[in-house]
Amino acid sequence: MEIYKHKHLIIKNLTIILLFLFHIQLNAQGKKLEDLSFLELEKKIDSLNSSNQNALPLIKYYIKKSKKENNLQALFYAYRYSSKANKYNLASKYVDSAIIVAKKTKNNELISDALLNKGVFLMDHFQYEPALNFILKAKEFLNNVKNDYINHKTLYYIAQNRIILGQYNEAKKDLVECVNFFRSNEINEIGDDYEIYYSYSLMSLIDCNSKLKKNSENITLLKEAYEFINKNNAKYLIPYFISCEGTDAYYLKNYSVAINKLKKAQHLYQDNWPHYTEIFYIGMSYWKLGNKKEAVKYFEKLDKEYYKDKNQDPQFRPAYELLIEYYDSKNNTDKQLEYINKLMSLDKSYEKNYKYLFAKIHKEYDSQKLIDEKKSIENSLKIHQYLTLFVIIISIVLISFSTYKYFQMQRKYKERFEQIISKNTEIEKIPVTFVEEDKTLTPKIAGISESTITNILEELEIFEKEQQFLDSKITQKLLSEKLGTNPTYLSKIINAYKEKNFSNYLNDLRLEYIVELLKTEHQFLEKEIKELANIAGFTNAEAFSDNFQRKFEIKPSYFIKMMKENIKTSSL
Repeated sequence: MEIYKHKHLIIKNLTIILLFLFHIQLNAQGKKLEDLSFLELEKKIDSLNSSNQNALPLIKYYIKKSKKENNLQALFYAYRYSSKANKYNLASKYVDSAIIVAKKTKNNELISDALLNKGVFLMDHFQYEPALNFILKAKEFLNNVKNDYINHKTLYYIAQNRIILGQYNEAKKDLVECVNFFRSNEINEIGDDYEIYYSYSLMSLIDCNSKLKKNSENITLLKEAYEFINKNNAKYLIPYFISCEGTDAYYLKNYSVAINKLKKAQHLYQDNWPHYTEIFYIGMSYWKLGNKKEAVKYFEKLDKEYYKDKNQDPQFRPAYELLIEYYDSKNNTDKQLEYINKLMSLDKSYEKNYKYLFAKIHKEYDSQKLIDEKKSIENSLKIHQYLTLFVIIISIVLISFSTYKYFQMQRKYKERFEQIISKNTEIEKIPVTFVEEDKTLTPKIAGISESTITNILEELEIFEKEQQFLDSKITQKLLSEKLGTNPTYLSKIINAYKEKNFSNYLNDLRLEYIVELLKTEHQFLEKEIKELANIAGFTNAEAFSDNFQRKFEIKPSYFIKMMKENIKTSSL
């Protein structure tokens, strides 16, 4: 409480000092403060505002003088000034006081102006829905009143709403009318600020032309702007129009010029606004020039202030899309996710602050359009969220399943490997077993004599012992001829006694040979699969690998890897 009192006392003393200085200055000019007319007071306040000086003490004197003289019209304008000079809570009270005073005058022009002032105040604080309602109410009070000044002020703010919505053609028509009106008039009454609205309308018109690719029209407008600045000594406006030149250069694809102009404007500004437009278009210009690293610096600088600001104008949304794209290309998932989340949050903010305004403008001034699109966008956002969640769930399931299958396969391969290395894979003889009762071979093969079966089995034993199966050219027909029989007899005997067809019999012999070789001759572990296949008698590596997998239920590459690890472990 003591701090508050101390601060209040400082402000009170400062106000007295400033008023005293105003008295000195006015006396030097031959006029006392109390002798100034309301119009002269307004000019003085406008002068202080334009030079970024504190006009609040003079505004307070304006209120005091208006009340003393019971001049409601002057009091309304004094409150309007005060609503622009104070912070939000106090300013809001003065805005409402201006409406109350205007209604007391029963003057529709002042009531309209007061309602418009409320709408502008709400727009400045990003409350677009109620702001538009007050602007429309202001317009209603002017239906039966001819006041070109307030009409054009209202038209200017309607144009600003259109710009927010991207309706540049419609906004341009309104702004051309505003520029022509405010240009051709001079301040002649209290409460009128033609200079301000002329320069504002001119800036907005230049911006619309840039976005509509009507850049040639801006040459004349910019020339007019600088002539106006020189004529009226309004140097504080220079950086704003330099910024307009920079934005115009961007849309003309003169990106280097755009960067230079926008940086110059940043340097010349004397206010405390963050000036997102300059930061955004400098970043966009660097991006277009291919200097994405520098562009990202500006986009991140924009994000630092813009994201936490209430004024989240949708025109800056592309900066977040490009940040996501940039960090995606850099495989920086943390940054990518950060800006995805921020963009999703911004979309909600845009939805909240701009969707009503969009529908309302069309309803009041054009035809009702795009209402269904709102629902479509909302549904698409939900679908996107559901799809993202679905993809995440499916990904988790697939990853879990793949991980399970992988470890299951690893375990199975390890078991198979241990079985293979613990088993003697040397070629075993298949003994001929007789049944004493009927003196016949077991099993009995119809149509083939016992002597033939015995002879072929003995020849097969020699075939296996001499490792003739390593010959890649051996076939069932060639082997049957070599054994002095026919392919049919050979096939039946192998099926009965070896319990496999000829192809598997031949390939299994080759595989048992190569596995034994790998187990005993470790230098073969360094050979490629293709070379091992040739050694074993296979015509290609694919046939070797397929048969290895069939017989041993393990890939040859994994078997070799496990053999190497086993040898390494054994040597420790």
